[in-house]
Amino acid sequence: MARITFAKTVHHVSFLDAKEDDSRKSLSFEIRKDFLTGQVSRVLPFRRRIPEMKWDEGQLEASRKDCPFCPEKLPTVTPRFVPEMASEGRIRKGEAWLFPNAFPYARHSWVVVLCRDHFLHLDQFSIDILRDGFAVAQEGMERVERTEPHFRYGSINWNYLPQSGAGLFHPHLQIVIEDVPTVSHQRVMEGLRRYEGQCGALFWEDYVAEEKRIGERYLGNCGKIHFLIAFSPAGILGEILVLFSDRSSIKELTVTDWEDLAQGLNRVFRFFKTTHIGSFNLSIFSGNNEGARSWVYGRLCPRIVIPPWGTSDINYFERLHDEVICVIPPEEMFKNLKPYFADRECKSTSIC
Repeated sequence: MARITFAKTVHHVSFLDAKEDDSRKSLSFEIRKDFLTGQVSRVLPFRRRIPEMKWDEGQLEASRKDCPFCPEKLPTVTPRFVPEMASEGRIRKGEAWLFPNAFPYARHSWVVVLCRDHFLHLDQFSIDILRDGFAVAQEGMERVERTEPHFRYGSINWNYLPQSGAGLFHPHLQIVIEDVPTVSHQRVMEGLRRYEGQCGALFWEDYVAEEKRIGERYLGNCGKIHFLIAFSPAGILGEILVLFSDRSSIKELTVTDWEDLAQGLNRVFRFFKTTHIGSFNLSIFSGNNEGARSWVYGRLCPRIVIPPWGTSDINYFERLHDEVICVIPPEEMFKNLKPYFADRECKSTSIC
């Protein structure tokens, strides 16, 4: 019998619509609560229009001039690691470069420049570019663990384009490693410990099995990596969960795992491109957990600005009330994204 529940309540609001001769109008919304962390989301299914993303080509071109991540400047203007961390100064795999963040906000705060190109559209990120970028981040994290094993809580993060909070157009990741988890990571670990203590089982295993049984949000898998739509999403356009089965720490991931992740992300990116979604936030958390088993997991949220004034998609509910406004029901996002995980290429890597 399933131990996991998906709690939601539906509420109805009535008003007189001046646009329709004061006729009585009723709209509904849902309040959802995440079983593991208690994250609350308010799903508003009546606000669905996603604006087409428009580029300011002048701004993009101007940003090339002083970009520190372009290959002609990177070797001379970006920071270098201290010798005890990396005697070579910067760590490289393929086109990807890893080096310290010039504006650190953690005791280990780094940047990975993904490629030579100053700008890539979502459908231009190759498997090689993504694999090497994540792999070089992993190598740096492994070096820290060998010398400072108490720095166990690491994450690989990606702000893609200014709509997501990125300060530069040039594609790059940001790595954070501390000896304590961030707040959201801590909530997940507490939930995992609570579940295993009460049920004697690994939450992620039961969660994937239950989502497969329900069939409303489980997208599919590439290799050992599962992709799902979050029941109680953390973003205005929803949230995609990425679960690395049988991998308890980022250091356990293989080259094949990174390639499988890249394949899954490319499927998501193709979907984004067809639905006018041009920006996102991604975080991959090491599963290190004291007192309970865990998996490496990732969270991906699409980002937009709202026309006509370029309004942020984050407002007081998210920032000050710790609740999320979501305008696309997760099950609707699932129906639209699922076909991208159903072709022959995806099935060829399936472990199901």
